[in-house]
This record gives sequence, C-alpha cells and structure tokens, in this order.
Amino acid sequence: MALNRLFEEPEGLPLSKDTASGFSVKAANTTKPAKKSAAKPSATSGPGHVVSVAVNTRVWEPYDYFFPLAMGEPQLGQRVHVPFGKGNRKIVGFIVEIDRPHTSRRLKAIADVIDPTTPLTPGLWELGQWISRYYLSPLGQTLAAMVPSVVGGKPKPRKTTFIRLLVTKGDWPKTIGKNQRVFLDELREAQKQGLDELALDELRRHHPITPASLRSLAAQDLISTEARTTTLDSLGGGKFDDAPFELNEDQTTVCDKFIPALDDGFSVSLLHGVTGSGKTEVYIRAIHKVIAAGKQAILLTPEIALATQTLQRLVTRLPNVAVLHSGLSAAQRAFYWQQIRDGHASVVIGPRSAVFAPTPNTGLIIVDEEHEPTYKQDNEPRYHGRDVAIKRAATENIPVLLGSATPSLESLHNAHLGKYKRLSLPRRVRHLPMPKLQIVNLRKELSRDGKTVELLGRTLTREMAGALDRNEQIILLMNRRGYASYVFCPSCEWTLSCEDCDRPMVWHTATQLASCHHCNNSAALPDHCPACKGKLLLFGYGIQRVEDELVRKFPLARVARMDSDTMTSPKQFQTVLSKFSDGEIDILLGTQMVAKGLDFPRVSLVGVVSADTTLTQSDFRSAERTFQLVVQVAGRAGRGDTPGKVIVQTLHPEEPIIEFARRQDVTAFSEFELQDRNAMRMPPFARIVRFIIRHEKNSVTQDSAREFAQRLQPLLAGLQYEPIGPYPAEYKKLRNQFRFFYQILTTQPGLVQQRLAGRMHEITRDLRAEVYADVDPANLM
Repeated sequence: MALNRLFEEPEGLPLSKDTASGFSVKAANTTKPAKKSAAKPSATSGPGHVVSVAVNTRVWEPYDYFFPLAMGEPQLGQRVHVPFGKGNRKIVGFIVEIDRPHTSRRLKAIADVIDPTTPLTPGLWELGQWISRYYLSPLGQTLAAMVPSVVGGKPKPRKTTFIRLLVTKGDWPKTIGKNQRVFLDELREAQKQGLDELALDELRRHHPITPASLRSLAAQDLISTEARTTTLDSLGGGKFDDAPFELNEDQTTVCDKFIPALDDGFSVSLLHGVTGSGKTEVYIRAIHKVIAAGKQAILLTPEIALATQTLQRLVTRLPNVAVLHSGLSAAQRAFYWQQIRDGHASVVIGPRSAVFAPTPNTGLIIVDEEHEPTYKQDNEPRYHGRDVAIKRAATENIPVLLGSATPSLESLHNAHLGKYKRLSLPRRVRHLPMPKLQIVNLRKELSRDGKTVELLGRTLTREMAGALDRNEQIILLMNRRGYASYVFCPSCEWTLSCEDCDRPMVWHTATQLASCHHCNNSAALPDHCPACKGKLLLFGYGIQRVEDELVRKFPLARVARMDSDTMTSPKQFQTVLSKFSDGEIDILLGTQMVAKGLDFPRVSLVGVVSADTTLTQSDFRSAERTFQLVVQVAGRAGRGDTPGKVIVQTLHPEEPIIEFARRQDVTAFSEFELQDRNAMRMPPFARIVRFIIRHEKNSVTQDSAREFAQRLQPLLAGLQYEPIGPYPAEYKKLRNQFRFFYQILTTQPGLVQQRLAGRMHEITRDLRAEVYADVDPANLM
C-alpha cells in the first residue's frame, strides 16, 4: 500500500515511498548552505574538515564548524559539542553534512565528540529528517529528542540520591516556602502508598526544587538524603512460551489474518476490540512470531502508568524485555538504550518516545490505545507518536498494529477508506457480558450536606455501599486535579489567577496552596478578596474534594488516589496497582490514568463522577474525548465472574454523545461525529497546521503575528486552504508569554509543509516574537 494514501496526499504529486509529508526526504549532503557562526570566530588551524551541524536549539538552519583531523574522521549523524552564540555556550549538535566547501572565514572548531559513531540507525536518521520537515521542527531539536542525553560521552554516575520524609505533616514549620511544602507533600503521598523514599531525580522532574531549598529542609531535620549506587537490572523476561492460553474464536480469526502477514512488509492494521476482548493476547502472539524470526518488536503505550502494568503482564510471557521512559534513572536509561541498540532486547515497551528505540532489526510496531491524545508531544518536536510509528514502519518496511476499544476518528476514517486493514474483537473473552451503563442526571441527584454540595449522587453512593458490602472493588473517575477549580469572590467576581499565565489557580487542600496547572506557580490563599475585601469562596470541584467525600461517607473503605499530584514515580504506580490487585485497596480514585488498560477481576462498579469535564471544553474533539473516556473507564468493570455496572453522572444527559456512550456504540458515535466533522471541514476531512506566536509583550506578539501571517500568504499561493487568524489563543497568556495563533486548514496535507519547511528561517527572520508550529494539533488551546 502506498504511503501517500495513508497520509491523504493529493493525487498527481510525484512521491517516493518515504514521503508521508508530501515532499521527498533530502539526503543530508543536499542541505542548503549553512549559516556561518555568528559569534566572533575562533582560530582554526591544521588539517580537518568543514562540517555542517544542526544544533539543539531553536534555529532553523545548520551552522558550519571546523572538525580537526585530530578528532578522527567525522561521520554523518555523529553527536558533537559545539560553541554556539556570542557567549560560546557549549551545546549538542548533530553532523548533517561533511566536507562543506572551505571558506576564507575562520570557523569555530568542534569542542568535542560525544559519540564515536552515529547513535541513530539509518532508519531513525531518515525518520528524524522527515519529522523535522513534516512537523516544521528545527532539525537539531528533532534529532536530540530521538537520543537520550544520557547516552554516550563520558560514563554517567551510577549513584542515585534518595529522599525520605522524617516528620508528619503537623510538624511542618509554617515558615517553609511554597515549593518546599509541595515537595514535602509529594513525599507524604508516597508514604501513604507504602513508599518510604523517592529518588531525587524523579521528584525534580515532577516539581523543580533548588539545592538550597533541599539543604534547608535537611538542616531542619524534615528530610534525610542518601546517595546509593544505582542497581542496573538485567533485561526482564520469562520463558519463550507462546501458547499458555487458548484463543477464542474472535482472537483466532484476528491472528489468522494478521500474523501470517508479518513477513509481507509495510501495512497498517487497526485492531478494534471492545474492552476486555483480549487485545493483549493478540499482541503477544504477534510479538512471539517476530521474535522467532530473529527480530525485535516495539510496543507503545500512552502513559508510564500503563507501560508499568503492561510490563508486568508481558515480562512472564516474553524474553528480553526492555522498558524506556522518563521515570528511569540516567544510568538505567543508558543501560536499556545500549541493550536495545546492541540487539539484546527482543521487546521494547514504553510511551511515545519509545518509538525512537534503536532496534537494529525491527519486525513490528504496536501502538496500544492508539486514540490517546498523550501520544502527541507538547514541545519540540511536536510529533504524534502514532503517526511517527506509521512513518517508521513504512521506512523500515514492516507492519504496524494500532489497537483500541475506542479508535480515533482519524483511524476509523482511514479504515473506512481502505487505507488501514480493520480487525475486530467484538466480544469479551470467556463470553463475559459488557458492563451495564446507567446515566444519572446530577441536577436531580445533587444534595447539600450543610453548606457543602455532595459530588457523589444518591445513586452512585447507594451502588458503592452495596459493592463494598459484597467485598467488591470500585474504580472512580474524576478527571480534574485539585480540590476547587477557582478561588472566587461572589461580591465583585474577582478570581485568583496566575500572574504568569492569566489562568485561574486551582486550590489544593493537601498543600493548602493554590496552584497553576500550566506553570506550577503556587500562591497562598488570601484572607479576603484583594479587590473588595469580601469573603472568598472555593468554587468548582476536583479529585481531592471527591476524596474528602469518600472518607466522610465510607470511613472504613481503603481509598487510593491516582493523579499527577500523587504519582511522582513509576514505582508509585506499581505499588498502588499491586495493592489494588491484591485486594488491599477498596476504592481506586483517579484521573484519566485509571480509565485505560487496567484489568482487575474484582472490580464490579465503575463511577464517573462527572462526564462533563471534557464535554464542555471549547475544542472540536471534546465530544470524541468524552465518548472515549466514558467507554474506556466503563470497560474496567465486570472483567471477572461478577457482572459489572457503571454509573455516569452528568449535568447534560440530553447530549447525544452521552447516549452513545451509554450504549457503548462506537459505530453509531463515529458516524454521527464524522458527519459533523465533515460539515465543519475539520479532521479527518482536512488537516490543521497551527502556528503559535508568543512574546512577553502583548503588543509585540500581536504585531509579529500579523507580520508572520502576511509573510506566509505569497508562499501558499495556489494551495487550497482556509486561513484562520491571527487571533489571541484560547489561553492568551502562558508562562509569562502572550500567545496568538495563525491556523491553516487544508485538504492538501503535506503541501503546506513542502512550501514552508526549508524557509522557516527566512519567514521568522527579524520577528521579535517566537513562532512554533503545531501540525495536526491534539487540542486548540
């Protein structure tokens, strides 16, 4: 199947096999002439080469450097350190061209060589260039994202610092800072889950803290620190046993269609299986076939939490399993990466960045829960893991399998057009029934306990009490962090907002702080309204408020909360899920991370506290996200011998999406929603190329956005597209930068990038504001 069909390229455009973006991938030695170093040149003497280097910073063109012969012979794709800018700061770059024409101008010299050879396989090298062009991302930043910074160079220290909380919350001094309080609270949450300590690296990734703040906490005997040698685990894996379970009729049909085609080269298959239908067993059978042929498989999961449970399932069924994710220590990431590169790993499991695993002989890529928006990267390079997996599979001429109980509308549309092969698992394993789903109108059920509005309605509370009496387990979904969405003054309508983001701050009871969920700023609660001196109210609701209500209503129930505020480390995911599996937790309350992939036979009841958190978002995908979230979390119920029941609370029971979700009818929903998308000319019937223009001054942002839009117009002449903007973004200010957007809606995918990819430096030259592209955006905020 031609790759251009998968990406809806316009007919008549001459494309090669590797041109999913609509333009051919140039060889590295055909790059445009590189800019010379702008800073004061340093002396270069003796024999050597002139090389072109794509640096890991936000510049669009490569720079020429002198590569002394004393460093050896340069290689394409080799990582080097180079002096950059007027201050000659040392940054990472990739050699993208060798033996550039010599010039009379004196060039800066390469500072040092990180890798003796390129860390990228030929397929990944080609993939990186395609990502840079299709997603309009600087090549240096793109290539740097594909190779963990801990790989190569000098040996990394194998010591890890662990932090332990020494005092209870009541003994925390009132004088500690806001960031210190958040830091201590993360340690407290880990203790509640049974973990006495956490790695400092993991804590810092979740919430940055300065060395001085750490020393202060240690000096007050609030925490202890201990540096220990990192233990590098061997590759996990069990016996190569390919048939411990007997396949049912549906699984057999799918395997008979898919597995024999594993040797037939590139193809895309969409496995649509209802929740609990046994998709994972199909994955395992396919992976076994790949391993038996002496090849490697990559299995992508949308989040670290799901990767953790998937690893636990597969490690006893498959040999030589490696995991790649940001929760690993530097030494562990380097170890696993090298094991994969050397061909010792048979299977690689991880979230979206695992699509760049350097498997030398890849035979299959699987994208589990392919519909998940978390596959879209939200910083450079802004790639989509699923789509990059398809491109990599095409480049390496191997099959890719997309799996989901609620496939994305893009994938369903491609299957309908015949671009993807569609495979179906329409029934649960062991003939288990689908859970019964009941819609509850919250307007009729909300009651007041004194002055507090209860978030668990009468129906859900009654069903939970019954499940607990029968010693059954419960999963509750509340897809909103914090306790209250707003700190609000009813007298003058003042709202506590983040100064850097101009967004409402969310009240967190655990830390007694209001927090910005965009930049992590925090603030204490004012005693009164600073505008009118009136009384402040906590308005709206979040998962912490639900947790308080659970403790009040079911004081004997053992409750665990899973959200980004309580899950700092992958070890915390593993600990909580293991306790839930062992029956040590009665109610698992979580955000969307509990809605997918979890398989616990004793869960008989699932409750959706509010189906409206995604439904009311001002995004064209809000209906799709709501449907997927409800159906996915409903699928956690009834996976054992006890029938499952699902209670969905909503203020909008009349919405068609809610009714489709009640029936768990993917076909009817997709037909309904695709009609709307077609009428609006939105994806999958068109493609979006969105540009965000941002600067600290609003006037500069606005002027730059207008100038940028004007510069694009002549370059896009003759294309079929609809320009939108420039307008202020939905989130007008984030991280102290004002934001405008300019959006291109087109039915000619790839052609916009073809016109712009080589000219972004020229287009953005002299603009005072920063411009970045978001191609095929996951949201329009």
